[in-house]
Amino acid sequence: MNEKIIALIPAGGVGARAQGSGHSGPKQYRVINGVPMLVHTVKALLSHAGIDRVHIGVAPGDAYIAACVMPEPARVSIHHSGGASRADTVLNTLLASQAADHDWVLVHDAARPGLRADSLAALIQTCLLHDRGGILATPVPDTVKRAVVDNGLDVIESTVPRDGLWLAQTPQMFRAGPLRDALQKARAQGFEVTDEASAMEFCGYAPLLVKGSIENLKVTWPADFDMMAHWL
Repeated sequence: MNEKIIALIPAGGVGARAQGSGHSGPKQYRVINGVPMLVHTVKALLSHAGIDRVHIGVAPGDAYIAACVMPEPARVSIHHSGGASRADTVLNTLLASQAADHDWVLVHDAARPGLRADSLAALIQTCLLHDRGGILATPVPDTVKRAVVDNGLDVIESTVPRDGLWLAQTPQMFRAGPLRDALQKARAQGFEVTDEASAMEFCGYAPLLVKGSIENLKVTWPADFDMMAHWL
């Protein structure tokens, strides 16, 4: 069986939390060290020779993507397949990619340009070795508190044991057919998909956990850009 590995980047959102003074456009196009963040992310994925192609799903009216100079453009496809949610964009872009059911799909956040080559290689190697989908993640290192609101203030309700707790990252790697089916089932049944693994879990699948790194943080707040610029 001729299996391909493709990467998929949902980039149809705006990222309102990351907008700071003077930066009102979608966060994936904000420049870091002279290059749009999305381009850094594509470059990180293309660093693995086993990835056949990167498929990027942008909003139908996206006016920014045409100005991005992609590394290895022959290995990059742009689809105006953005949907109402991240899960919709992933599903639409997966369908547009025309991946075969047995192909592997790596879904990666546009806002994670700090993906390390060794982490990416470890995820791919582990999933292929065990013929099982999985995700990059990091064990929770800090004490976790559950909060409630008391007179408008956030206060601690309880301490949550962190044993066995992980922080999910991307890429998340699954075969195209099962991932498509899981996303479609979740949408049909009104299940809120927070990441690809949650859709697979909804269908009874137990994905692998492969340890990632702190550099692979998701750029979420304005100050995160300075941190990422230092790492890149």
